[in-house]
Amino acid sequence: MIKIKNSLIVLLSCLSLFITGNVFAGTDAAAFLKKSVGAKAIAMGGAFTSIADDPTAIYWNPAGLGLIQMYSFSAMGSTGASDKYPGLKDVVPTHNFFALTVPLSKFTDVLGKTVIGIGYISSKMDNIQHTYINGENSIYRGTMSITDNAYYLSAGLPIWESATSLYVGASLKYISYEFSEIGVSDSGMDFDVGVIYSIDTLNFGAVLQKGVTIGDDSAPLTTKVGVSNNFKLTEKLHILPALDVVQRQKEPLSLNVGAEFGINDILSMEKFAIDGVYIRGGVEGYAIENRYDIKEDYNENVGYNFGVGLNFMILNTYLQMDFAICSGNLFEENTKFTINFYF
Repeated sequence: MIKIKNSLIVLLSCLSLFITGNVFAGTDAAAFLKKSVGAKAIAMGGAFTSIADDPTAIYWNPAGLGLIQMYSFSAMGSTGASDKYPGLKDVVPTHNFFALTVPLSKFTDVLGKTVIGIGYISSKMDNIQHTYINGENSIYRGTMSITDNAYYLSAGLPIWESATSLYVGASLKYISYEFSEIGVSDSGMDFDVGVIYSIDTLNFGAVLQKGVTIGDDSAPLTTKVGVSNNFKLTEKLHILPALDVVQRQKEPLSLNVGAEFGINDILSMEKFAIDGVYIRGGVEGYAIENRYDIKEDYNENVGYNFGVGLNFMILNTYLQMDFAICSGNLFEENTKFTINFYF
């Protein structure tokens, strides 16, 4: 029977948490969930709490689901490799996201404009070298994979919509991890609640994330408060700045800041239209206080992101295609691509 050293398990556990999150997430459960989803939101530095106007609202702020009164599907893929340091170039990271939203008003009026969303996040590391001992003297070396998964069941709805609007939502999450080849796995439950309040083009948003407990590890209670405003520059030009303030337990207060510049209503034909072209940029995870005396080290891992987007209509299907380039720490992917379908 294969006997695995306790020190090896500890080492692999630390490696898993490090490679799936930020440096200061090393002791957190489900640290991979700090890796954002949706190229639009990522390009804007994660300042998306008050916007959350696409299927990635499942992740960012479930209240935003109330804004999507259509069937929609979202898929995100990423590319990159851990070739920053010798000996790690064969470790291959992936971070993927899928979501589906369904407006219940298509079936019944009993629940008003409630929108249900289901989502899935998979973060995986392949080709990780590991060593195990068979018996007393036989040492074997091989490769393994570390997989983290999160399954979302979310709902959002408008409480009222008029000169001002209020949306509320919640997400229930089942989170798991697995170390292949060595038979280590565990799981836990978590939930988020969120609100979005709109006054004309000015939006405020807030999210509370409980933080999952898996085994002996717990994720921190996290609160996010955001504000954004869509300024109309001309009939077809707009700029959308956004700011999120993020507070995680045992971490300094931090900011996500981003902006989108868009050109709307570019082309309109009978069966094809280009609704908008967008340029985005943002800064993610900038500490603004020195609580716990880690501000300087924390800010060494600030993300500087950039992206572009295209919205268009083909027949009766509305599509959003978004691309983001993001800086990141070791093991972090460099590019993200998201496509959203609305029908």
